[in-house]
Amino acid sequence: MIKNKSIKEISTSDVISVHENQSLSDVTAIFRENSIHHVPVLRGSKPVGILSAQDVFKLIFNVDSTDQRMLDVLLDNTYKLSEVMTSDLVILDEETATVKDVARLLSDSSFHSIIVVDHKGDLSGIVTTTDLIRYLHENIEV
Repeated sequence: MIKNKSIKEISTSDVISVHENQSLSDVTAIFRENSIHHVPVLRGSKPVGILSAQDVFKLIFNVDSTDQRMLDVLLDNTYKLSEVMTSDLVILDEETATVKDVARLLSDSSFHSIIVVDHKGDLSGIVTTTDLIRYLHENIEV
C-alpha cells in the first residue's frame, strides 16, 4: 500500500539549504532563482530552522521599496536569519517515517513542509505538500 511507503519515495533529496549565518538577501536570491518555497537552515549539516517564501514576503510587504538591491540591504541590516526562520521544526527520519505520517502531519497543521533527516540527524531531504500531492496523483488509480 502506498500509505506505508517510505518518505524517501516522496522527499526531495537535492535540497537547497542555507547556513544559519547567511543573510536574508542570500535566501531571497534563492527563492528568486529557483522554483522553491522552503529553505532549510543548517548549523553544519543539522537542520535548525526553515524559512518559507511566505516568511520573507511578510517582511518585504512591510517595506516601502521596489529596488531589489535596496530591499536586500534593508533586510540584511534589519533582520538576522535566525530571527525570521521557524526553529520549531517538524522532522522525520527517512528510514522510519511513511507517506501516511507525512499526510497526517501536513493535513493536521498549518505548515507546508517537513524536514527529513538520516540516522545521524543530518539533512537528507524535504517533503512539501506539493511533493505529497504529486506522489498521490502519480500512484492512485482513479
